[in-house]
Amino acid sequence: MMPKTRAELDAELIARVADDEAFRAQLLENPKEVIQQATGIAIPEDFTIQVHEENSMTAHVVLPPSGQLTGEDLEMVAGGYGAFWG
Repeated sequence: MMPKTRAELDAELIARVADDEAFRAQLLENPKEVIQQATGIAIPEDFTIQVHEENSMTAHVVLPPSGQLTGEDLEMVAGGYGAFWG
């Protein structure tokens, strides 16, 4: 089975919080642990996840990392790797 892309996993989380207020609160409180439990994906200890909740007066823009791709990044792109956090 192909790993899900980041966009697919994000869409699943967004759909779930729309129907589950308890999950939404947990995701805002402890995103890394909740995402690991919900997806089964092991997230490295030194990796940080931030969840932001927009409202009618606030919007969030996420920028990609600056700088050039590393050799490891290029290998993942060349290999078609599309996983979430690794």
